[in-house]
Amino acid sequence: MKRYYILISIWMVAMIFHGRSFAEPIFLEEIIVRGEKEALQEECLDIKEVRETPARDVGEALKVIEGINVVRKGAIANDLVLRSFKRDDINVLIDGMRIYGACPNRMDPNSFHIDFMEIEAISVLKGPFDVKNPGSLGGLVEIRTIRPNKGWEAHVNAFTGSDENISTSFSTSYAGDKADLLLGYSYRYSLPYRDGNGNRITEFDPADLNAYKDQEKDDKAYSINTYWSKFGINLLDNHRLEIDYARQDADDIIYPYLLMDAVYDDTDRLNMNYEISDLGHRIEKLKAQFYWNQVKHDMTDERRNSSIGFGEYKMKCYAEAETFGGKLESGIALHSGRLTLGVDYYSRNWEAENTLPVRKQKMMPDVDSSNIGTYIEYGQPMWEDTRLTFGMRLDYAKTKANDDRTDLYTLYHNTIDREEEDFCAGGNIQILCSPVKELEFFGGFGCISRPPGPDERYIAMQKPQMTPDWVGNPKLDPSENREFDFGIRYLGDIFYGKTTFFYSDIKDFITVYDVEGPVKSARSFRNVDAILYGGEISLNLFLPFDFHLQGGLSYTRGRDDTHDKPLSEIPPLQIRIASRYDGYRYFTEIEGVFADDQHRVDSDLSEEKTAGWGIMNLKFGMKLKKTNIFAGVHNLFDRQYYEHLSYQRDPFRSGIKVPETGRNFYLNIAYSL
Repeated sequence: MKRYYILISIWMVAMIFHGRSFAEPIFLEEIIVRGEKEALQEECLDIKEVRETPARDVGEALKVIEGINVVRKGAIANDLVLRSFKRDDINVLIDGMRIYGACPNRMDPNSFHIDFMEIEAISVLKGPFDVKNPGSLGGLVEIRTIRPNKGWEAHVNAFTGSDENISTSFSTSYAGDKADLLLGYSYRYSLPYRDGNGNRITEFDPADLNAYKDQEKDDKAYSINTYWSKFGINLLDNHRLEIDYARQDADDIIYPYLLMDAVYDDTDRLNMNYEISDLGHRIEKLKAQFYWNQVKHDMTDERRNSSIGFGEYKMKCYAEAETFGGKLESGIALHSGRLTLGVDYYSRNWEAENTLPVRKQKMMPDVDSSNIGTYIEYGQPMWEDTRLTFGMRLDYAKTKANDDRTDLYTLYHNTIDREEEDFCAGGNIQILCSPVKELEFFGGFGCISRPPGPDERYIAMQKPQMTPDWVGNPKLDPSENREFDFGIRYLGDIFYGKTTFFYSDIKDFITVYDVEGPVKSARSFRNVDAILYGGEISLNLFLPFDFHLQGGLSYTRGRDDTHDKPLSEIPPLQIRIASRYDGYRYFTEIEGVFADDQHRVDSDLSEEKTAGWGIMNLKFGMKLKKTNIFAGVHNLFDRQYYEHLSYQRDPFRSGIKVPETGRNFYLNIAYSL
């Protein structure tokens, strides 16, 4: 990795001397420096930043934020990981709407069900400091969609990259004084990408039954059509009704690290908001929300060698998930602070049927989950330079498996329970102090609980022969994260820097383990007491002649205190270094991204160690009136490498590690009318 550090140093020196030919400091309008306005424990990513990158989904786009990683399953649909919290430990919301994928293997994580062109910005709140939504154990990822601006607008975006990676989109909107309307469409397509060795991710040992058929190795990796609309009407001066609807049709999505691929994954999203502002009597805002969404997901092994001799397929799983919910929230001016009161509710149904040659079985046994909660949050300036915020939340949750799979629950956990109730309580206190204009200190303690997910309690999959079964654990208790956070931020004329540290003491953390049965073992879930700690550092140094240097670092360490061993699936130390020139019409950037090796693994789950790696990326951008052009090369030296979370110890994994992309060229053109 030393040669990468040397090349970066040479680039920085060359850029500094090259920049002396420019006369005055001017910045490209499209470039936004993260971190200037958000809360210290929060990060915000503007969608304009995403267009500079070859990111295929929200997961890849958010990797520029320190502390975020992804679980790599294929060419798209990466699952978010925040400070090693994953799955149901973090909330991923779209305009406040909860959405859940249907696949029991998380082929379609929450963030997969939205297109980039719909998004205005994404905010990431780290730690258990969200009381406005149930279950934000490790943090909150809030995706905000675009709203029409005054008058008529139209936007066209065209992206092309290596491996026939194509993304095109169009949106148009009109906003008047009384009403507004937005319509959009997007199409995304790609072949399986090539790794640093020049092999497609569909090309692995042909003797493996899970390998792709010869005719499938060069076939498409995904094909996705997305349609969206938004209608708003201002009924009175301070009353607004907004209705959003979106449809996503995703077909032929490959997942090399799993045993099957998605035939289709279709999503409908409906979101309605009614907001009244300036009601008087100190009530600043009253907001009511209702949402509904559904996901229909079909997956088979028809593209794999395992299906040969079994007709169209050997394995198949069809799944559906439906969610609806709502929220009522008010903002009240109280003394010199702001009080927020709210109540929310959601209900989720999840059902999946698995087909093997020997039998059909309800893998997700028609599980209903519901949650009703109430919350309060108050922010109050204490002194001129100090602000105190505290919040509390109470929840009642219920889960019920309507189909009977107690044969497996009894076999592995000696229980016939199919219905559980959970009461969760939590809150936080935060203090922000700014003794001088440029310097801020943050300290906070949060305690948040979340009930076990439907799959963690009730999933049931009896597999043939001696292959381990997969069974939920109805006896699971809710997880509770008790976390301290501390941060420092400095924002000066030529230097911006932020450092955050966290320490999480987690009671009844839910992890995967092997449970022994009378005949064979099964993968299941259990509660353990765990510790997670670490932090992030981000730096930005503004140099003369429109140059600046950027850097970031993130690290998390985890321990299973109950069994005195490392927690599984913890990403290693990661570092990002970049040098950038921002001119009036164009920018250039060189970036180095590095990861240490990860040797702290859970050997009981056969988790494998991962070697360290380093890559270099180049970017270029240009603005021509109403057109923005972005081009770049990702992984310039065509490095073959794996991220640690490319290999999840999952009962349905194929045993294949999914490598990251090799050298990848891309071009993005955005035009606004």
